[in-house]
Amino acid sequence: MKKILFLIPFFMLQCCLFGQNIKRLGLEGSYGFIIPHSRELKPLSQTNPLGINLHYQNLNSSLKNWKNCNCFHYMGLQISYHNFGNPEVLGSATSLTGTFEPIIWQKNKWTFSLLSGLGLSYLNRIYDEVSNPENVFFSSHLSFLIYLTPKIEYSLTQDWGLNASISYNHISNGGQSQPNKGINYPMGSLGLVRYFQRKIFPIYEKDKISRNWMYYFESGFSTREGKDGREPNISVVFGTIKPLSSINGIGGGLELNKDFSLEVNENRIEALIPAPYIAHHFIFGKIDFSQRMAFYTHKPMGYNDYVLYQRYVLGYKLLNHLTLGIGLKAHGHIAEHMDLRIGWKF
Repeated sequence: MKKILFLIPFFMLQCCLFGQNIKRLGLEGSYGFIIPHSRELKPLSQTNPLGINLHYQNLNSSLKNWKNCNCFHYMGLQISYHNFGNPEVLGSATSLTGTFEPIIWQKNKWTFSLLSGLGLSYLNRIYDEVSNPENVFFSSHLSFLIYLTPKIEYSLTQDWGLNASISYNHISNGGQSQPNKGINYPMGSLGLVRYFQRKIFPIYEKDKISRNWMYYFESGFSTREGKDGREPNISVVFGTIKPLSSINGIGGGLELNKDFSLEVNENRIEALIPAPYIAHHFIFGKIDFSQRMAFYTHKPMGYNDYVLYQRYVLGYKLLNHLTLGIGLKAHGHIAEHMDLRIGWKF
């Protein structure tokens, strides 16, 4: 988990290198529901989470910062409290996340943006085989929170705005302890925004996007609980991307995964898991968020009953070719583990 923690300030570093032109503070109230992504979770998914979010953001309108994303974007910190409506079993989550929010569309007083966040949650009620055996959503007090939030805002005055959003939230411990079904809960929110500094955006021309196929090599590393303690889990990826627009691309490739925590009968080659995949990419300058759908062509006996899995990867281009990021592997709504990713684009 410590290997992942440094990525939150890393992705936020760009907002602190230069002077911030626009600063704002937002307060939102949220209401949602829990998705029962397996049969055993249905009895626990009959409540409606309530939440409150406090969000501080900066937008740097310099040309250099614009080129990082090919768009104007906010970066900031959000503190949230979500009560799952079942205090004895599920309790609540108190979270601190780093956020990235590119502006997708703006006209007159209306703004549409796409907020994403990654950070840590403290869960006050977790699984315990004696005192809380029903809670198979999460088993560690400290877990990860990831969310994606389309948001629309209306400017009431120069200093105040009103926004509405729908967020998809996921909390799990990244496979560091079991049980770890993970909790998925969409929420609708209404909020107010107070601007402390607000200026008219300058006009920049977008960089021309190459429509040529690009290729990349990527490797992922994490650890998982095995028979003899924590064991390495390593993956190697060969992939390609074709940009379709300034923010969208498609692609595919092959992932080879070697999980040393899996038991084998004769030799370790049995734990090699090859999986071809197709992918969609949200590309914001140096930031690439890919959603991959992979097909198991081989896996060890007893590993799982799934034919497909998803891999979500958030990467940041450090240099012209070098990328660093994090990945999440999931089967449907069930997260399996998170890992650290390093790649090289050609």
